[in-house]
Amino acid sequence: MSDATVMWFRSKVDWWLGVLVLLPPVLSFTALAASLMSGRTGPILAAGAICVLVVALYALFVVPVRYGIGSDELTVRSGVTRKRIPLDAIAEVTATRNPQSSPGFSLDRLEVRTHAGGLPAAIISPADRDVFLDSLAVGSGLTREGDRLVRATDSSAV
Repeated sequence: MSDATVMWFRSKVDWWLGVLVLLPPVLSFTALAASLMSGRTGPILAAGAICVLVVALYALFVVPVRYGIGSDELTVRSGVTRKRIPLDAIAEVTATRNPQSSPGFSLDRLEVRTHAGGLPAAIISPADRDVFLDSLAVGSGLTREGDRLVRATDSSAV
């Protein structure tokens, strides 16, 4: 699936979670600046290594966080990792404030469940929830009920 055929949504960012996410890079670069001002080689190398580690971890696992709705799958991207969920496998999407670790910077979340049941396939926090839910409903054949998407059941089948 090419990026041209995918509608991408960025993650909502809660102010306090944004601060927590920014804290490690800010602290590591502050330590590097202080080390550079001291002129001592050992602390400069240590602070530099920490900065490189923080940047690498953020690039690999944290930034960017976005969610893509394509013609046949929902893609959850966090850093270089991608989780692909077939649209026809999605059984339900519900609002949640579950604090479980997930790709998103807000506790204003959506829990995506598949027909397989069990654990959620993904917990996401799109910034524009209404447009995201409408787009996912259209693409997946789910029915929107407020902040919830459900798979319509055929009531005539017995």
